Amino acid sequence: MDISLSPNNEKFIQNQIAAGIYNSINEAINATLSIAIAQIEVSPDEINNLKADIQKGLDDVKSGREHDCIEFMDGLIKKYE
Repeated sequence: MDISLSPNNEKFIQNQIAAGIYNSINEAINATLSIAIAQIEVSPDEINNLKADIQKGLDDVKSGREHDCIEFMDGLIKKYE
């Protein structure tokens, strides 16, 4: 497979290799793609659970059971990490 990288992406990968984070361009690109794929692959159940949690928060606000926004978001982040 032949690919072309933007100058910024190429510089980033070269810097990562120079810093010893990766040993080759192939290793850097494969690692980056693995991270991107992991972020994209969200199961339908995870999406439904997140929607339910958001709806619960909205329902709480409507009924006067307000929560600290930062605590609520921190809880969601921890739950879905």
